[in-house]
Amino acid sequence: MRMLGLALRRRWLKSKHSESPFEEFLAAPLPESSAAFDDCEFVCLDIETTGLDAKTADLLSVGWVVVRDGRVDLSTCETHLIRPANEVGDSASVHGLTDTQVSHGKDEGLVFSRIIEVLTGRILVVHHAGLDKALLDRLCAARYGPALPLPVVDTLALEHRRQQRRHHVSENQSLRLGDLRERYNLPYYQAHDCLVDAISTAELLIAMVATHDGAEKTRLSQLVTGT
Repeated sequence: MRMLGLALRRRWLKSKHSESPFEEFLAAPLPESSAAFDDCEFVCLDIETTGLDAKTADLLSVGWVVVRDGRVDLSTCETHLIRPANEVGDSASVHGLTDTQVSHGKDEGLVFSRIIEVLTGRILVVHHAGLDKALLDRLCAARYGPALPLPVVDTLALEHRRQQRRHHVSENQSLRLGDLRERYNLPYYQAHDCLVDAISTAELLIAMVATHDGAEKTRLSQLVTGT
């Protein structure tokens, strides 16, 4: 029902929007809920910001990679610095991006247009999607009116949901990206570089699918955690 409702909403929005690349984004068909994992394309994305409040935070950098045919396609990797409206402030201690670096960044609107192009016909994947999706929703609403209408796979939420089904949820068990990668026997990567985190999330998604039901048996409906 989630995917059906989303498809209807996108069709209705398409009748009201004729601006590229949003029109093409809305017109592109999404995979069916019953589509196998290997038959879908996913955009694993990560954003670095000036803060944790989606209403006020500025984007500083974004990185992504596409998963297709059940594999990470490194030829699709992109990362962009974004010129913020305000200073980086204390957030520099987390992501290492300085005011000098981001002052040479690209216009936020241009980068968002590129994000829309890359997401066209694909599924968004984020680890702990709350902030990143809320920021994308804000940018989409400011530019086109509605929040960004697309399916989301949140690898953190997906793991939590699976633990709930197995009745193995533990308050002491971390669901951070690095800790989950370790649990799925993936190598350690340095965090807080948006492209590295995007690749890390892509590898985690593939490992989760392989460990549980396998790529052939896993359906998109089993992965989508929100819109």
